[in-house]
Amino acid sequence: MIWLDLETYSEVPINAGTYRYAANCEVMLIAYAIDDGPVQVLDLTDERMTAADVELHNVIRDRKQIITAHNAMFDRNALRLGNLKHDIPIERWRCTMAQALAHSLPGKLETLGQIFQIDDDKKKHERGKELVQLFCKPRPKNMKLRRATRHTHPAEWAEFVAYAGNDIEAMRAIAKKMPNWNYTGAELALWHQDQRRNDRGFLIDVDFAKAAIAAVDREQKRLATEVQDQTNGAVQSANQRDALLAHILEQYGVDLPDMTGATLERRLDDPDLPS
Repeated sequence: MIWLDLETYSEVPINAGTYRYAANCEVMLIAYAIDDGPVQVLDLTDERMTAADVELHNVIRDRKQIITAHNAMFDRNALRLGNLKHDIPIERWRCTMAQALAHSLPGKLETLGQIFQIDDDKKKHERGKELVQLFCKPRPKNMKLRRATRHTHPAEWAEFVAYAGNDIEAMRAIAKKMPNWNYTGAELALWHQDQRRNDRGFLIDVDFAKAAIAAVDREQKRLATEVQDQTNGAVQSANQRDALLAHILEQYGVDLPDMTGATLERRLDDPDLPS
C-alpha cells in the first residue's frame, strides 16, 4: 500500500473544477509512505535525485501496488494531467474520503481525525494551511512577486516540506479505524466506475446551452417589466418577495404570510380578488 498526498501549484483556482485545475497544475511535493513505513516527502522542485525518489517512481509504476489518498480524485488527476503525466490505472486507487462517505461519515480529514481521536497538533495544522496559501496559489495581483517558491522563501519552504507529510500520518491512522464493509467488492467497483465516468465526461451542445441562458434572461426581463406595470412600479421584479407582499397588503388589504398555499386559500375565499 502506498499512502499518497500531493502539494500542487496552479494559476487556475481550485473552484474552477478538479479537471481544469489538474490540467494546469504543477506537482511540487509528493508526500508518501509505503505500508507502515516512515513518511517521506519528495521535493520535485529540487533537481537532485535521491534513492527515495527512485523508490517512489518504481513503486508508482508497479501495477501490484495499491495507492491510497484522501480525495483521491484530485491526486489521481493531478498526477495524470499535470506536469508528471503519471496515468495510473483507476483500479489501483483507493480513497479514504470516499470510504468515509460510504459509511455516512464526514469527508473532511480533520473532522475524521476528531471522530476517531487521532492526535492532531492544531497549531501545526494551522501553520500548514498558511504555507499552502503561500506556495500553492498565485500571490495577490497587487504584489510585485506573483509566486512564492523555494528560492524566494527558503525558510518557509523548508517548513512546507516538513509539514507536507502530516496528512499521510492522519490518513493512515484514520483508515485503520474506519469501517470498510461499504467500500469493498461491488461497492468499490462502483466507485471506480464513478471515476471513469467523471474522466470521460459527457458531450454538451454549447451553442444550445448559451441560447437557453439567453432565452431565460430575456424572459426574466419581460416578466420584470410586467410586474412593474401591474404594481405601478412598486415592485421591480417577482423575485422581490417582501416588496410584493407589502404591495398586496397595501393595495388589496390581504396580509399573506408567504407566497404559497395561503394565496390560493385567499382567492378561494374571495373570488373578487385579482388573479
